[in-house]
Amino acid sequence: MSHYPTDLNPAEEQRARQRLAELADRFEENGVLRTPEWREAFLVTWRHPYVPGYYPAMDRPPVLCIDPEQRADWLDAVYSDQTLVTKVQALVLSRALRPATGWMYTSSSTMPSLVLRMLETLDVRNGSRVLEIGTGSGYNCALLCERLGSDHVTSIDIDSELVDLARERLAANGHTPTLAATDGVKGYPDSAPYDRIISTCAVPSIPPTWLEQAAPGAIILTDVHGPLGGTLARLIVDADATAIGRFVSYGTGFMTMRHAVEPETSSWSRLELDEHRSWTSIDPDLVMQEGLFGFVLQWMLPHATRSRSVGDDGEPAVFLLDRDGSRAEVAISATARGYLVRQYGERRLWDEVEQIHQFWQANGQPGYERFGLTATSAGQQVWLDDPDGPHRWTIS
Repeated sequence: MSHYPTDLNPAEEQRARQRLAELADRFEENGVLRTPEWREAFLVTWRHPYVPGYYPAMDRPPVLCIDPEQRADWLDAVYSDQTLVTKVQALVLSRALRPATGWMYTSSSTMPSLVLRMLETLDVRNGSRVLEIGTGSGYNCALLCERLGSDHVTSIDIDSELVDLARERLAANGHTPTLAATDGVKGYPDSAPYDRIISTCAVPSIPPTWLEQAAPGAIILTDVHGPLGGTLARLIVDADATAIGRFVSYGTGFMTMRHAVEPETSSWSRLELDEHRSWTSIDPDLVMQEGLFGFVLQWMLPHATRSRSVGDDGEPAVFLLDRDGSRAEVAISATARGYLVRQYGERRLWDEVEQIHQFWQANGQPGYERFGLTATSAGQQVWLDDPDGPHRWTIS
């Protein structure tokens, strides 16, 4: 989203201040905003300079501050508790469909309640040196600068356009943090070591460079996420650069970290494999939902992806595909016998899903917070209840 003038007139400014105060009161009442320092930073940090426009939906044009007819809607959205998409990019669907394209979101301004919940969870102290992965609009960076001072904040993003815009917006509001356009997986060694590392994009595992750049006792907060599920993990780094901690108690989902500005594409084709048919009582929509079961599936089927499409019989189905080529197709509509399952390849993916479902049920459908993560330079494991217990899964 380009740089647009976002100055407010007196009436708009009064309305924005009122909305900020209302949000702060609500966040304090529901336990999101817990400390006076973050409340003060929130109340004095405007959001509108960092979000001059947003996309209300993938197939709709942006709502812009410079459009008089959209101005009121823009301001109301900016000072509400919602995530606002600020950049989209064209995505080629497949080589066979060129030049037809789809669209993907590549940057957004996260809903303020989640921003503040994460910042409170980060547990900064005066003097903390913070690395933010995912500059985006610059709003989260502005809050960090307001709380800690610009000289304690470093923020990076893969997209140089976003970094340049954030630099302009931050400087216009009195903030001069260290900003750089670089791949987030590399961290930013020039300003290391860091006392806190916070990522506003999802990673499949903790990049080893973050461990290397973290000071002893540092906190890392990031969304550890794969195709099937995930949520925020809060880890503490020890003197040996081992990070250990638990997932938060609520589900989140950030945009996946990109390693190039242009969107990456992937595709797969159906191999001609023998079909194995069976029936299941598990609703396949449980696999499609972002929830606790998908979270558990992610660690036990780390190389699987999911989608909803049309099966070999022309009927809607949920698909699971593993990188070894094994796949499962489960009909969305149930019959008297249950949901029809078609499985192909060396492994019976849906049989594995049923075993994982039994494990999940047998352990009381554990919440996110019962799971933890241990990360070292040599490898990483997700575990249930105890890092040295029997239920551990290696991730990469």
